Amino acid sequence: MVVCAVNGFGRIGRLVFRYAWEDPLLDIVHVNDICSAESAAYLIKYDSVHGTWDKEVEMTEDGKGFTVDGKLVTFSQERDFKKVDWQGMNVDMVMECTGKFKKVAELEAYFAECGVKRVVVSAPVKEKGALNVVLGCNDLLLK
Repeated sequence: MVVCAVNGFGRIGRLVFRYAWEDPLLDIVHVNDICSAESAAYLIKYDSVHGTWDKEVEMTEDGKGFTVDGKLVTFSQERDFKKVDWQGMNVDMVMECTGKFKKVAELEAYFAECGVKRVVVSAPVKEKGALNVVLGCNDLLLK
């Protein structure tokens, strides 16, 4: 199982979260965004376009995360992703959904400083050294 986290929990980040949650090969353990954990929990449950998610979503008592069908997802509010302890949470893959980091050099810190093995960026990275994948089109290139 691949231990995952989401950085950026706007509309795209929440849809990525919902989609990935259903994949039995992925284990989402953490979300980082500038909104509050309470807002994140509400917005993952209720979407004005995609409707109410069929999962039970609740805030943790300590306010440091939320649960989805009883499984804990921790939460942080760091603007600088390098300050999140991805390695301490054993995160293998970050789904980068802020829309801010679209250059290989900017993303390199995930590997060099944070100990992450793979980063999936929701926006195109138009530089050499980045594989841009469209599901159903060229996703066979993923290894």
